[in-house]
Amino acid sequence: MASILRTGKLLRYFAGFTRNVVVNSVRENETSSLVNSAPCMCGGFQHGFATNAAAKAELSLDKQIRRLDQDVRRIGRISRRDLEEVLDEIRAHRTATSSQSLLVIRCCGNLVPEELPEVRTALVQEIWKTLNALNVPMDISHYNALLRVYLENEHGFAPTDFLAEIEAKGIEPNRVTYQRLIARYCQQGDIEGATRILEFMRAKSLPVNENVFNSLILGHSQANDLESAKGILGVMKQAGLEPSADTYTTLLCAFARHGDLAALKETLAACEQKEIILLDKDLLDVVYTLTINGNGEHVDEVLAKLRLSPGFNQDAVNVILRLVNKGHEDVGLKLLRVMPRTSRVNGEPVDVGAFFIRQMVKANRPVKKILSICRTLQGEGLNPKALTIATEAGLTNGVVNNALPLLQEMKNAGLPIRQHYFWPLICSAESNQVLDIVRRMQQEFAVFPNSETIRDYVIPNLKEKNWERIVTALRDAGVPNSTAVTSAVYSALVTHQIADAARIMEQNKAYYVPFLFRQPLILALSHTNDYASFIRCVRQIHEGLQVRQGKEEEADQAAEGGAAAAPGERSTPDVVGAIVQEATTYFRRDRVATLEKILKGLVKQGLSISSAKATQLSEQLGSELTPRISELLGRLSSGELEPVPLPNSAKRSLDSLSIDELERFIVNVEAKGDNANNIKRQLLNACFRSQNLEKTLQVIEKLETEKYQIPIGIHAQLIDLYTHHRRSAEALEAYGKLRAKDAAFKLDNLKAVRLADLLLQEEREAEAYKVLEDNKKDAPISETEGSFNYVSTVWRVLNSLAEAGQAEKLRKLFDALVAANYIVPTNVLLGPLIKVHLVKDDIPRAIEAFEEICKKHKSTPWKNELACRLIQKEDAANLQRLTDLSTGIHGEVNSLYDLVFSFVECGRVRQARKILETPGLRTRPQRISSACDRYKNEGLLQPLEGLIEATRDLGHIDRNKIYYTLLLSYDKANEAEKALGLWTKMQEEAVTPNDAFLLKLADILKKNNLEVPFVVPETQKEAARAKKNKTKDQAKPEQANIPAEKLPKEKPSPKKEPLDKAEAAPKTISALSGFRKAILASDPDTAIEYKNKFISGDKVNALDTSRLIELLVRADRLVEASKYVDELLAGNQHPQPKIFKFYLNKIAAAGDLETLERIGQQLNEEQKRLVSFDNRYCHANIVAGKAEQFLGKLTAEIEAAKTPEEAAKQAGKFPRGGAVGILDKHPELVAKYQNLAEKYAAHNQLGPMNVLWMHLISSNQEAASKQIWDKYLSSAPRLMFQRVLQTAREQQDEKLAGVVISQLRDSKISEGAIGNAYSCLIDIQTTKGHPDKALDVLATAIKDVSLENINRTALLRLKQAVEEKSQKFPYTIPEKRAKANDDSSSSSSSSSSDDDVSPSIPETVPHKPDSKA
Repeated sequence: MASILRTGKLLRYFAGFTRNVVVNSVRENETSSLVNSAPCMCGGFQHGFATNAAAKAELSLDKQIRRLDQDVRRIGRISRRDLEEVLDEIRAHRTATSSQSLLVIRCCGNLVPEELPEVRTALVQEIWKTLNALNVPMDISHYNALLRVYLENEHGFAPTDFLAEIEAKGIEPNRVTYQRLIARYCQQGDIEGATRILEFMRAKSLPVNENVFNSLILGHSQANDLESAKGILGVMKQAGLEPSADTYTTLLCAFARHGDLAALKETLAACEQKEIILLDKDLLDVVYTLTINGNGEHVDEVLAKLRLSPGFNQDAVNVILRLVNKGHEDVGLKLLRVMPRTSRVNGEPVDVGAFFIRQMVKANRPVKKILSICRTLQGEGLNPKALTIATEAGLTNGVVNNALPLLQEMKNAGLPIRQHYFWPLICSAESNQVLDIVRRMQQEFAVFPNSETIRDYVIPNLKEKNWERIVTALRDAGVPNSTAVTSAVYSALVTHQIADAARIMEQNKAYYVPFLFRQPLILALSHTNDYASFIRCVRQIHEGLQVRQGKEEEADQAAEGGAAAAPGERSTPDVVGAIVQEATTYFRRDRVATLEKILKGLVKQGLSISSAKATQLSEQLGSELTPRISELLGRLSSGELEPVPLPNSAKRSLDSLSIDELERFIVNVEAKGDNANNIKRQLLNACFRSQNLEKTLQVIEKLETEKYQIPIGIHAQLIDLYTHHRRSAEALEAYGKLRAKDAAFKLDNLKAVRLADLLLQEEREAEAYKVLEDNKKDAPISETEGSFNYVSTVWRVLNSLAEAGQAEKLRKLFDALVAANYIVPTNVLLGPLIKVHLVKDDIPRAIEAFEEICKKHKSTPWKNELACRLIQKEDAANLQRLTDLSTGIHGEVNSLYDLVFSFVECGRVRQARKILETPGLRTRPQRISSACDRYKNEGLLQPLEGLIEATRDLGHIDRNKIYYTLLLSYDKANEAEKALGLWTKMQEEAVTPNDAFLLKLADILKKNNLEVPFVVPETQKEAARAKKNKTKDQAKPEQANIPAEKLPKEKPSPKKEPLDKAEAAPKTISALSGFRKAILASDPDTAIEYKNKFISGDKVNALDTSRLIELLVRADRLVEASKYVDELLAGNQHPQPKIFKFYLNKIAAAGDLETLERIGQQLNEEQKRLVSFDNRYCHANIVAGKAEQFLGKLTAEIEAAKTPEEAAKQAGKFPRGGAVGILDKHPELVAKYQNLAEKYAAHNQLGPMNVLWMHLISSNQEAASKQIWDKYLSSAPRLMFQRVLQTAREQQDEKLAGVVISQLRDSKISEGAIGNAYSCLIDIQTTKGHPDKALDVLATAIKDVSLENINRTALLRLKQAVEEKSQKFPYTIPEKRAKANDDSSSSSSSSSSDDDVSPSIPETVPHKPDSKA
């Protein structure tokens, strides 16, 4: 990219210094997107689920909505699948806020380029219908969003009917509504209709903006009147509006629609002459219009005009997807060739076009055309794997008929045919065809099935129960005996048939990979308690390893001419010990009894474990270690004929004991005559950690009287402790004694600088310099000494001199610190060297110092402050000099963003916007977000307004946050009218206001007695309060019929006394009143007797009956409760949802399938979803012992689904919670469940597969879970995994948390989700007392996610643990944000991977450390 920082170009930014800022009209851009660091990977399979299925409905839906927002701003598109999942979520929970529904509607237009316009329109109409059915509050902004979607999809509708519908609902149209109705008339070429709306707007004194004129250009074009279309430009100028890039884009599309290439070229030239910058997205719109109107041969001339600026690749992808849907692959290929390709580390270009190939397969383009494009991509080196991708897409989309020709083409082209290409074929084939596919793999494609293929795909799909017949059939199909046997054993163990596995192993000698078989073997034991078979299997694994090693030794001897290997040269892995250790970890309940049985069996078998493993096991057991287990471990590890010393069973280490505990420990150890010196050293460390000076001196004095040799390092720590307590005299005295004992001893940098800092504060400068000189180092500080605490101490010393304006003293001290290797100059430490001149307003010397620092230290301290001073002085030459210096260090992009902020802060918005519109300027949204926070905290209104204008049309930036921040500022300034204007402006710019914005705006308007023109969303507290009040209101009428003196003051026991009283006074209490009184008294028997006495006219409402049902259920009288449930259902009523769920839970827990089936027949799908009926029915099947039959029923239902809609319906009914229960309680059904999940996956329904993945990873089946992850879930942007993290936390299983992180970190899910996983691992390490390991995890985490995405509570716990060890926590924990602020900011994680980790204040101003540091 050519530099724009040369003086001539930069001076243009100052051209408007003396003029008012000219603001271009709003551009209704969809979004700008980031340059994809890995182009063409955007066509991955976008399937996902709610991250936490057990979360509250509102939170779960909000997370999905936020992810939609992330995708829109990150890549400029979303998938239909994502929208359908959100719709399912809304239907399932029967709830959505006003702002959530607005965003969902908005997403149904061009943001779903993979789908045809008519499909998108049908989707938005379905969403609209659902929202209306659920009575979701909607205002004019929702209708405006629907209009926009209709326009983008070119959906035919009558504007007058639409307007009538709005007005019939009492909603007042605003100027945005009329603008879009005009656009619809113009889309039809109906200029007269548009004119009528215009006249109506004039009558209402509504302003006409650029959008209206753009629509008129389109209207004249559609009416085949290009001259009038051109004439609109003149009309705009007469109206005082300058045509913008949007206007010219609309005009260019008009010429493209009619194939008027000459006019198109002429207009492009006019844009260049007038310096109107057409974005690449604008030119791509022209290309698309040319192509779909039969003028595709002219696109090359437009493509030549592309600048390929940031975001081009994603915009091009969206256009290509739409072109493929229209059948114009050739033009799509041209665009693909234009897209910039990134390079790998080795310099080779990254493959492109995968999304293109997949879209052709999805759109059912002819196989010949697909093959033609694939050959072209391969021939031009764009994507050598084109055929592979096409084949995979065919299989994934269920186009199996295309898969075989594509596979054959791959073979003919010499491309490798992989194992996993056949997995979908095996899964989709009938059981009697599976072995035929295995034979064809070998015979036609020379692909020999490996163990993974056999055990995970072939055997589960054979539907054969006899293991011997399975092994024989596999052999007959050409599978090697060892592969057939080990795969059969693995499959048997996975299905918990441990006895069969042991029998196969004993009948067929083979090498069973210990790591692979360890986990399924332990799981099988946990579900069968068959210890005898477990031991037999362990023995066979051990024997297989011995045989394998024997063969390797023979081969080594043969290679060495028969020389025998020396004993001990070949180490034998402790396979048995590893299995025992894993079993010890897994069996947390009854661990002692389980381990005793295992160890007894191993002793009986004569197997051994290593001494090291025995020691590890005893340490792992800790206080659970029994004499019997100790004896068994001793026998198993007795190869060295020495008893294993029992380690300390206590779980606490010495460094975790308090001072008092250590002193008592020393007394006990010395009483036994043992040496306690190590413990005394720990005692001294504990004293220093506590920073208790008096106690430390007492301990040192006592140890010296006991003739304990005090290490010299203790004296250095004592000096630091004196310094901490600001006792400089004692510190210098101790320092003198230390130097006298060892003149060569040097304090570490932190202690030396701390002492020097104290002396300088006391104006003892000479002594301070002497301390620094005595302790100077031969090399610069290490990373460990370069902690924040140390750097802040140095900065504080330097800054005190800078604030005093003592330039010479400051320079002397700084040079001394550098020369003595105390510091490595950084931006923070160099800042005072600039500040010392600025406090005296000496700009020339500040610039000189800045240039010197840039050249010598490659840093740019206080750059923003200098830039603002120069802009205010309009000193373009020095500003250019400053920017050039910065560019040489930070690069153009960062330097330009710094300049943007400087211009905004100085009120030069036009110059800031010009920089942001620079072609090729890469995006830095985090920089803008940080600046926005800073302006809010400092109460700056003007920069925020400038940011709104400067970031217009930059979709990758979280403008919602800027708007919300500006709204808060307007509120503080009491500018209610301006605050309301923001809401209208957001509609024009297609920015969806969130709940926090609307709530705050409503509060501002009410406070100023202004009408609120939108639906005000409820806060969570208000919703809960409303629900509570509703319950109270429902209870009041029933109580009203009962005299106050009759209301029970205490809950009586259920006996006949109330009934006797009622009979004694029949005239005072009616049957209905008596019934309700009995209900309130929790007396179901009395209530039933009263109910049986009802006369004609007495009627109990559903609420009263629900309470009776609740009382009966609590008394376990389910038969009677079922009677009254049936009564309600027969009358088209239902028990209260909470009570209904309680009743259904009890029925399910009793395994009463007959009752559940009868109730299910009386509920529709919506009612079933409301009470989670399918999950409860699943649980009942588990209790009734019919889990396998239930899975069979689910399998039959999904097999009967022929269309995507039918499959989606079945997926909506799938009991995810119940499925978890099946897998946990019936691991023998895992294979059957996996077959079911694969059938759902074939329809792109991944919920069941996600559940299986959670089960496998929670069960420590890492290999199996990884296979599912790689095949189905790796590309999903959303996943359910919270239950796995919960398991890891409960079991303190750091390995499980690590496995989750390793699989998630390369996925497409949000940073927040990955941050949750890292937070879990940090918590585990902290709880285990390993803060150092937790810090290592945190250091790794912030390479993948921002610190804000790490759980704040986990960070606080870790900080406390670190500081308890007298260490400094090296990170600044983000402030806890208020809910309004949380809601106001988008959840986007769309920052590009190369974004700077920006501080909360400008990088040019050093962060002032806490004085306590």
